[in-house]
Amino acid sequence: MSRRVAWVLGALVAAGASFGMAALSRAPLAAYPSDTPVLRLAWSVRPERIEQCRTLTDEELADVPAHMRQRVQCEGRSAGYRLVVSVDGESRFDTLVTGGGARGDRPVYVFRELDVPGGPHRLEVRFERQAIPGVDSVEVATETEASPDTLMAERELREAEERTRRQEEAVPPMMTLEADIAPAPREVLLVTYDIDRRALVLRTRAPAR
Repeated sequence: MSRRVAWVLGALVAAGASFGMAALSRAPLAAYPSDTPVLRLAWSVRPERIEQCRTLTDEELADVPAHMRQRVQCEGRSAGYRLVVSVDGESRFDTLVTGGGARGDRPVYVFRELDVPGGPHRLEVRFERQAIPGVDSVEVATETEASPDTLMAERELREAEERTRRQEEAVPPMMTLEADIAPAPREVLLVTYDIDRRALVLRTRAPAR
């Protein structure tokens, strides 16, 4: 299989998974077949890319081919997230989730269902970015004078815009949902990510009689 064909197939699979997860998070909350209430966690988010950036010197740039030069050089990788679910202070689920792909830079998909007892309870869901060894903070290079090289200046502008876009689209580094719940038999409680509010939200629907 050629590299191009493999890339196309990978993109189609990722798009299908993203569409399916979006459908799950927006689908009507039908009653669960079992009488036991269910807590469903379903969302898809773009992981934050943690980078360390520095400004290259003129001497360093001189060793780089002209068409590849850019004043600011950034290295890093996409973050992983710890997902913790607690009911009445007792941990029910604790795991690390990462983005797909070899570099972990594709969307993070969360889908998990947990049985919860009926009656009143205190629910807490925490989704927290984990530190990356050696790259545990976002560092932005200090501003420099515009490059006299027009091609390099345009490339630097595009890179800066791309970093800003990725940061704006990424999920917040820490999200916590706390709520008092009292699920009825067969009720499904959905925890999902609201992209407009950039926060976890709880959606409920009483079971059909």
